[in-house]
Amino acid sequence: MEKAIIISRCSTNENRQDVTRQSQELTSNYGNTYNIIKEFSYYKSGTKNDEVNAEILEYAIANNVKHIIALETSRISRKISSFALFLEKCNENRINIIIDNFKLHTLLENGEVNGMVQTMLSIASAFASSELRLLKSRLDSGRAKYIKDGGKLGRTTGSTKGVKQLLNEHSDIVKFVKQNHSVRNIMTLTGKSSGTVQKIRKILINVA
Repeated sequence: MEKAIIISRCSTNENRQDVTRQSQELTSNYGNTYNIIKEFSYYKSGTKNDEVNAEILEYAIANNVKHIIALETSRISRKISSFALFLEKCNENRINIIIDNFKLHTLLENGEVNGMVQTMLSIASAFASSELRLLKSRLDSGRAKYIKDGGKLGRTTGSTKGVKQLLNEHSDIVKFVKQNHSVRNIMTLTGKSSGTVQKIRKILINVA
C-alpha cells in the first residue's frame, strides 16, 4: 500500500472539534487503503501553523509519502495564502491531498494535477478564512457589548492561584514535562493550550 500521513488539528477554542476524534475517523476511513505511517495531531490556531505545515511537508517528502489526509481544508490552514502554498508544494512533489469531508483528491491516479478539485479547494479555503473572520467579528462585538454593559474582562481581583494549587490542577502536564515530552506532544496528550503548558513548564524549571 502507498504511504500516507494524517493531519488532525484543532484550535484551543474549538469546542466542537477534537484531534483524537479526527484521527480515529480518518484512520477508520483510510487505514485499509493506505499505509498510514504517521499522524500529525496538535492544537494550534489555523492562522499560525505555517511552521507545523512546513514540518509536515518536510517529513512527507523525506519519507516518500504519497498522500496527506485531512478532515477539511481548515485543518491544514485557515489562511488562503498558506493553504495555497501547501497545495503548491504538494503538487510539485506529486503528493496527493485528500480532503475527507468532500472526498476530494488533488491528484489524479496518474499523478497529474486534478484542476477541477484544486479550484474547488481554493474556494473551500476562502470560505474557511471567511468563517474565521466572521467568528472573530462576533466575538469582538460580544466583548464590546459586555464591557459597555459594565462587564470586566480578565482575572477577578484576588483570583490568582498559588503555584502548588496550579501544579495540582495540571498534574497531567507536570507528569509529561518531567518525562521530557515536547510542548507540542504535551498539548496533544492533555488537550490543553500552548500557553498553559508553557506556564506549567516554566514554573517547574524555576522550581528546579
